[in-house]
Amino acid sequence: MAASGAARAERSAASEAIRRALARELHDRVAQTLTTMLIELENFKVEQTGRQSALRQLDELQVSTRDVLANLRHVLFELRGESGMEDGLVEAVRTLTARFEERTQVKVELSISPSWPAHLRTHASMNMYRIVDEALTNARLHSGASMVAVALRLARNRHLAIEIKDDGRGADEDLGRAPGMGVLGMRERAVILGGILEVDTGPGRGTTVRAIIPMEQVI
Repeated sequence: MAASGAARAERSAASEAIRRALARELHDRVAQTLTTMLIELENFKVEQTGRQSALRQLDELQVSTRDVLANLRHVLFELRGESGMEDGLVEAVRTLTARFEERTQVKVELSISPSWPAHLRTHASMNMYRIVDEALTNARLHSGASMVAVALRLARNRHLAIEIKDDGRGADEDLGRAPGMGVLGMRERAVILGGILEVDTGPGRGTTVRAIIPMEQVI
């Protein structure tokens, strides 16, 4: 019996290792490529101002790419055994900010609009959660902040806004965009959801990270 149990444990461990290796391979080789495509398409659209036919085709290509990426990320969540945000984004962010405040002694003010959607798509919740998580990490590591305000609210034209604002030392504009501070990763997640990421920072005035995401992409 003991030998049988040990064999099952070994098979389970081997299966888990295979799943995680496959997840890494899919993420590194496929998901990252699709994300890069989305960002390059968004940059290319800026050059096509006034060319409505080209812009429509680019929009359709972005929608198709996002659909493929969303399905792929769902597969990655399952392969990694990650949480599907069963309790919803709001509760996950409440827990995240409470733990951050307890661990760092940095005060967090969390505000959630009463009109914030009760249900979001799983991949959307995960990406929005990671944006908040990364912004809080930046505030802890780089800003010297004593307070961070996190807001989940509605924006104009059926968009959602996620805003993380700290009272830290701020940074030069170029430094605020540096991939080493996690800004690139947050921008990728916003673009995946059809949105944009804004970073407003400057010496002595703290840093504000704001993701603006169209509602139809996440509900």
